[in-house]
Amino acid sequence: MFENKITFCACEYDMVDVWPRPQSASRVIPDEYKRLEKFKDGNMHNVTVKSCMPFLDALTLGYIIFFDQDYIVDPVENDLSVTPAQSKSPKKNEFEYHSREQLPKDWEQKAGEHVGKFHNRWLIKTPPGYSCLFIKPMNRIEDRFEIISGVVDTDTYISLINFPFILNKRDEQFMIKKGDPMVQVIPFKREPWKSWSGFYKEDLHTKTDNQLLSKWYDKYKKMFWNKKSFK
Repeated sequence: MFENKITFCACEYDMVDVWPRPQSASRVIPDEYKRLEKFKDGNMHNVTVKSCMPFLDALTLGYIIFFDQDYIVDPVENDLSVTPAQSKSPKKNEFEYHSREQLPKDWEQKAGEHVGKFHNRWLIKTPPGYSCLFIKPMNRIEDRFEIISGVVDTDTYISLINFPFILNKRDEQFMIKKGDPMVQVIPFKREPWKSWSGFYKEDLHTKTDNQLLSKWYDKYKKMFWNKKSFK
């Protein structure tokens, strides 16, 4: 059977065991989710998000690329300053800035004078016909900065893909730690789609609702959900 495979190749041989390697998102589930009880206060009437498979699917979809080093972020009036831990090394291009003029007008006030850009150290390659969606890691709280999403055809574009971000936390400096999740990578097959909207009698709607009404919890998981696999 044909096996889809995504490859993450370090751009520097000497750093392959220094930089945290990308991992399946299912292997780095946040501790707050692991600690969450299925029922609040043990009451089966109060089901928590621990039983929500759409939440878990989003949390564990695809792969996570991590920050390669520590970064100190300093808000400076309407701008920002970012100092990588390796800023004193002879290496170049540890961090970049973009002018906010590259953004839509409505974004400029939120962005301030510059947009930051975190560098990714991994070349990403997918099979022919597959692209990757790069987004802020889903269902993980990170309100200090916002990664700007993008899609890249990683079957043909074999070069480093970096990640612009907008700074949200502007009241004090903070540190991003090596190994913190930076971006979620979701490979997908490029296929043409067609849409339709309107009304028709969908018999499966009533059937689905009747099935859902027959159970208290884990309804979707036991009757409709399909496992997704990213290794």
